[in-house]
Amino acid sequence: MASTGALPQTLKSITATKINELSKQRVLFDKRKEEILAAATAATDLRTRVRTLLDGLSRLKGYPKDALDKDDLDLDADSSADEFDDVDVKTPGMGQLHWADHTNIRRFLLQGRYDASISDTTLQRWIAQLENELRYLELKHEHASFYSKLVTEWLTQLDGQPATPTEHTGETDSKKSDVGFESVGRAEMHEQRMQWESLVFTTANHVDESSIRSYLDGLFLKDELTKQALKKLRESLQSFGNEFSTQGDWLDVDELQWVSKALMKTDLLSNEKSAILKEFMRNKEVTQEVADVLNMRLASLDSWIWGEDGIPIEMRRQLNGKYRVYMDEDLLDSLMLQYLGTKWAIKLRSVFTKFLESHAWCPIQEKIPEEHKERRKYFLGTTSPPGSSSINKLRSETYRQEYFMSQLPDSAEEGARNYDDNTEYKSALDKKHSLLHRLITESLIQKNLRGEFAAIRSDYKWFGPSLPHATTLTVLEYFGVPQMWLSFFKAFLEAPMRFVQDGPEAQSRVRKRGIPMSHTLSDCFGESVLFCMDYAINQATDGDILYRLHDDFWFWGSQKDCEQAWKAMANFADVMGLEFNEEKTGTVQMGEGSRSETLPVGDIRWGFLILDAKQGRFIIDQEQVDRHIEELGRQLSSCKSVFEWVQAWNGYFGRFFINNFAKPALCFGRDHIDMAVSTLSRIEEALFNKPSEKNMQAKGGVTMYLRAVIAERFDVHDLPEGFFYYPVELGGLELLNPFVRLLSMRENINRTPQKTLEKAILADEERYQRYKEKFEKEGSQSGTILRGSDDLPLPFPSLDEFIRYPETFSVSYYTAYRNLIAVPSEMDVSPTGSFTKNQTGLAGKINKSGRVGPSWSQMTPYWRWVAELYHDEMVRTYGSLAAVNREFMPLGVVKTLKEGRFRWQG
Repeated sequence: MASTGALPQTLKSITATKINELSKQRVLFDKRKEEILAAATAATDLRTRVRTLLDGLSRLKGYPKDALDKDDLDLDADSSADEFDDVDVKTPGMGQLHWADHTNIRRFLLQGRYDASISDTTLQRWIAQLENELRYLELKHEHASFYSKLVTEWLTQLDGQPATPTEHTGETDSKKSDVGFESVGRAEMHEQRMQWESLVFTTANHVDESSIRSYLDGLFLKDELTKQALKKLRESLQSFGNEFSTQGDWLDVDELQWVSKALMKTDLLSNEKSAILKEFMRNKEVTQEVADVLNMRLASLDSWIWGEDGIPIEMRRQLNGKYRVYMDEDLLDSLMLQYLGTKWAIKLRSVFTKFLESHAWCPIQEKIPEEHKERRKYFLGTTSPPGSSSINKLRSETYRQEYFMSQLPDSAEEGARNYDDNTEYKSALDKKHSLLHRLITESLIQKNLRGEFAAIRSDYKWFGPSLPHATTLTVLEYFGVPQMWLSFFKAFLEAPMRFVQDGPEAQSRVRKRGIPMSHTLSDCFGESVLFCMDYAINQATDGDILYRLHDDFWFWGSQKDCEQAWKAMANFADVMGLEFNEEKTGTVQMGEGSRSETLPVGDIRWGFLILDAKQGRFIIDQEQVDRHIEELGRQLSSCKSVFEWVQAWNGYFGRFFINNFAKPALCFGRDHIDMAVSTLSRIEEALFNKPSEKNMQAKGGVTMYLRAVIAERFDVHDLPEGFFYYPVELGGLELLNPFVRLLSMRENINRTPQKTLEKAILADEERYQRYKEKFEKEGSQSGTILRGSDDLPLPFPSLDEFIRYPETFSVSYYTAYRNLIAVPSEMDVSPTGSFTKNQTGLAGKINKSGRVGPSWSQMTPYWRWVAELYHDEMVRTYGSLAAVNREFMPLGVVKTLKEGRFRWQG
C-alpha cells in the first residue's frame, strides 16, 4: 500500500500519544500488581490471602467497594455502590472473572467465617483463580503494547521510513526479491505501456464515420417499429441534453454528497485525495464553497478544457497481471466529471431500457403454434404455468435487471451505493459468478432438452484504450446527443497526459483514442457503443440474449444460433473499429452434432477456470495457479510490516484466489468446492512448506510463518491461533480464512445437478397425470367439446405433447433452473456452552457487520465458525475472547489505514 503525505504523519502522532498513555498505565499496573502479590504473600492465612487478592483485583478492575465483611451495618450511604476515588489504573471488563464472580466470592468468603463447609481446598482454588486473573490482566497489558507496536510498524512503513523487511515466504534469499521493484517496474509493465501508448496516442484511421452511420441505419431503420423506438430515444436524449445545459442551478450541497460518495467508489482518487474529500464533506460551509466553485465551472461548460500542463497518469498493476492506466486529475475536475457522468449515465440507461421494452426488441420465446396453445387451454384450462413461472420469463427478467446496461446506474443513489453492502443489488463480481452459474445450468438443461449446447465467450482487445473517438462521437450523435455536449465530450476525451514515472519534466501528449479508466462518462460512451451490438445480436438471433458485462460478452444456445450471433459480432466489430481479444475468445460445444467450422477456436476461460466440454463443468487451471503462487510470494516479500502483509494475504489468498475459482452453486456440485479447497491447500503448502538451508523439513502454514516473523521482530511468543483470525476489535490480526466459507457451503449441497433434473422430469410426469385425471373426471372448463377433422372429440394430449415447449410451460424445469443457479447458504456451527459463557464477557463490545460480539444471532456464519473454532485457546491464553480491551488499542488508526486502497507492487 503506497501512501505518502500528511495522513500517515497525523496517524503516527495519534498513535504515539495513545501509546504514551498506555505506557503510563502499564507502569502503574505493574506497580499495583507487585503490591497486591506482596501483600498476598505476607498474608498469615488462606482466608486473608483470598481477601487481599480479591480486594486488589477489584481495585484494578474498578469494581465497587466491599461492604459485606464489615462489622458496622450503617454503611449504605458511602460504600455499597461507590468506586474507589484513588484508583489510578483500571482494566474494566478485562479478565475471566466478572463483577458477579467477585461478589460471589465475597459472599462465600463471609460465609466461611462461620461455616466449616468452606474448606481450605476451596480457599486454595479461589487463590489460584485470582492469581490467574491477575496474570490475564498482565497479558492484556502486554498484548496492548505489542498491538501498538504492530500499528507503529505499519505507519512507519507507510511514511517511507526504514522498516524491517519481510522475507520472501518460502524463499531463502530475500535480497533477490524486489530491489527497485516499485520505481523501475517489471518488463511486462513496460511492454504493456508501449502497447497502450501505441493505441492511445494514434488516431484510428481505419474507422469510417459514414460506414458507421450506414450500419446503424441498417440496424435501426429496417422497419416501422424500430424507427418509432429510435425516434423516441433521439427525442428524449436531445431534450435532456438541451435542458441540462441551460439549467440555472446545477449542484447543491445535498447533490454534492452523493457525487462525492460515487467518486470515492471509483479507483481514481489517491488515499490523500480521498481523505481531503471526506474532510470537505464533514464541513457544510466548505461543502457549499466547493459546490459554488463547481457551479461556476459548469456554467461555462461550453469552453471547458483540461489544464495545459497535462494530467498525471500512472500504471497500476492488477492481480491478474494486467496494468491499467489511471488519470490523476484535479479533485474539482473529478467531482464535476463524476456529476456529469452520473447524470448522463442515468439518462442513457433510461432511454436504452425503454428501447428494450419497446416492440422493436425481439423477446426471448419459443415458437409455439396457435393450435398447440388452443389445445393446451382446452384440456388444461390455461396456457401459462402456475404463477407464470417459466424459464424464458426468468431469462428475460434476469437480463433486464442484471446484465442490460449493467455499467450504468439507474439513479444517483445507486451510483453512490456500495453494492457489496446491499443484498438488493448484486455486485459486479456477483454478476460475473452468476453468469457462470447460468452457463452451466443452461448447458445441463439444453443438453437434456435438445441434446446439444454451444457457447461463445469473447471480449475486445484493449477496448478502453482502443475505442476510436470517431466511433464514440458518431454513435452519440446518431442517438440525438446535442452538439454542445458532443463538443464537451470530445474535449474530455482529448486529454493531455503525462506519465508520473517519467518525472516532472515529462512532456504531455494528447489522447487521440480510447476512454479514461474509472470515469462514469467513459462508462456512458462504452455502453452506448456496445448497446448497438446488444441489439444487433437480438435481431440476428430472433430474440436470444447476449450476456454482457461491459466488453466481456457471452452467448449460448444451439450451434446455429451461435453461428448467427458470432457473424453479427464480427460485423459490428469491423464497422466500429474494434478487434477481438484472441486470448479471451473461445467456443465450447457439448452433446450431439458435428463441430462448427465458423465459430471461433479457443477455450472458454474465466479467472482460473476452464470450461471442460467433456465433463460439462469448469475446472481449475493449475498451471495458471502456479504462476500466481509465485506472484503472491513476490507481493508478500515486498511488505514491510505485519499488518501490510496481512492486507496482501487477505487480498490475494483470501479474496483473489477464491473469487477467481467462482462462487459455488448447486449446478457446480460438491466437486467444485472440493477442487477449490484442495487448490487452496496446495497454495499454502507451496508457499510455506519449502525447506531452507536452516530447516530441511520445514512444515506449517500462514500462522506458523507469521508467528516466526512476530517472534523475530517483537519477541512475542506462544500466540494462539485465534489471535491471527479474530477481528481487530478483539485484538486480532483479522486474517481471512477462505476454507471456512467454502466448507460451510459444501454441507448444503446435498443433491447432484443430474438428480435435480431427474426430479424435474418426474414432477412433469406427475403433473401430467393430475391434469389428465382431472380432465377425465370434470371435462373442459370451456364448456365446449374440441373435435378433430373427423368430428370426433379429441383425446387428452399425450405426455410428449404435454411436456413440449418446457421453457414456456414447465414449472418443474423452472424450479430446477432456479435451484441449479442458487448459491448454497453457509451452514451455521452451533454455539457450545463454553463459548456462550465467554461470549457474555463481550457485553458492550461493538459487533460491527456481524463480527464476533456479544450477540450470537447478529454474527455472520463465517464469524460464528471462526469464533467457535478458535475460542478455547483464546480463553486459555487471555482469559476471555478478547486479547485486550479496545480502549487499549489504536483502533481508529487501524480502521483508517484499512480503508485506504491497497496498491499492488510492480
